[in-house]
Amino acid sequence: MTRRAAAGAAAALLLALVLASHTWAELPRRARVLAAFAPKELAVRRLGGSGTAFDRRYFSFLENVRRSIPPSAKGVVIVHVPDDPAHVYLANYALAPREVTFGFATNNVRVSGVIVATYGPPFPPDAGVLARFPEGYVEGPFP
Repeated sequence: MTRRAAAGAAAALLLALVLASHTWAELPRRARVLAAFAPKELAVRRLGGSGTAFDRRYFSFLENVRRSIPPSAKGVVIVHVPDDPAHVYLANYALAPREVTFGFATNNVRVSGVIVATYGPPFPPDAGVLARFPEGYVEGPFP
């Protein structure tokens, strides 16, 4: 089988799988969404996807944390986050390859070389805050 034939067979199989789970009427809408999101930045595409649908505000928080992590940080402690598997997985995925741990209070998680990312208020005074965003803030890294 040639490459062209294999590609055609794969495309036909993919179309059959899509049609098995969606109606013909939905395909044009899906194609428009795909065309609109394809040129956008990866974080924007992920935000619009189904993997973050359970808590888009949390994904925005994680993306802001990821962008504010200094290269010297050894790991991230995230506080005030639900400990369900979806939140834990998304944090580990978004902040990889750094080690991610979870805490419940900022005063007992200050470890050398680690940043503390707090999801939600209350917001502390500016002392020690590395970055602030609408969803939370980052402190550290601590000596």
